[in-house]
Amino acid sequence: MMERIILSDLHMRRESLSYIDALYAILMHRGSVNCSKSVLSGMTAMAFRFTVNRRLSVDSATAYNWMAEHFVAADLLGLTTTQHAGFHFQPTFSLYQKAAVQDIKQSITRGTGALVWKDSFVVVTGYDDEQQTFFYCDGISDEYQTIRYEDFGCNHSPYWYYQLYEKQIAMDIDEIYKESLMQAVSKWETHDIMLPSSEYACGRQAYAAIIEALQSGYYDEEGALETFRCYGAAKQDIAQYMFSLKNMWPVYSNAAELYGNVAERFDDIVQKTPRAGTSLAGSRTRAKQLIPLFMEAQQREEEAVQELRLMLSENIHNRFEDIGLR
Repeated sequence: MMERIILSDLHMRRESLSYIDALYAILMHRGSVNCSKSVLSGMTAMAFRFTVNRRLSVDSATAYNWMAEHFVAADLLGLTTTQHAGFHFQPTFSLYQKAAVQDIKQSITRGTGALVWKDSFVVVTGYDDEQQTFFYCDGISDEYQTIRYEDFGCNHSPYWYYQLYEKQIAMDIDEIYKESLMQAVSKWETHDIMLPSSEYACGRQAYAAIIEALQSGYYDEEGALETFRCYGAAKQDIAQYMFSLKNMWPVYSNAAELYGNVAERFDDIVQKTPRAGTSLAGSRTRAKQLIPLFMEAQQREEEAVQELRLMLSENIHNRFEDIGLR
């Protein structure tokens, strides 16, 4: 039977990292969360992820283990999920594509949007069997975009991915907050094992990579602007999240203030990062002026993480090495 279903009240707004933007839209629509986007970003620990390509290419903000970290993000909220990913050039892709189309349609029929990679994370909001088409929102345009079933997963980048949200169990909110802060410490101190360290830097090492790239002048200008913009939004999310936590737990007041300082430095960085049209020589000179801001942000964030580590030392010690992926 041919069907056409559109979740017309499901909309995504691109403000932060696109995964959180898409996740927030879906979970708010289905009533799974009742909080601000910055709090969701903190609760899932996604705000604390900080990875850069050493040449500051545009993929920096999405270069991480999607399957693992998105599982943890949902798990922290008590959500069970289905997710699949791969490369569209693989010979078995057409089989996965057909299964993905059916999975996504079933989720829409149940009233829940689907999170999909289409060179950024977007939300599939409906489908039309007669037209063999999905409807989706990317958070940029107010209008729904369309993609044919046969084109699902055929992106400019070689990846296809989707995540669906199913049942949810009640969680102790205090435990969610505590777990997210332990994840924050882990993300600051460890390198993503999926990424070659010769090409990517994570956590505190990301700052060193940024500074080195700006000093050498060997980096992607457009990628640097997008990278700083994305992480500027993430640092704002952290600052707002920590501010909400300190109102409940005053012991985190100092960490909240430090993260607020980091967010302020990133605001300055984004404002001062050279835009397109600047001469190459002028751009490189202005970019080097960002280095003291990054050094100050790094120091403040290091101090903030040490505050978290001190407050959570017993929990972290008891978890041994099993923090990052729970």
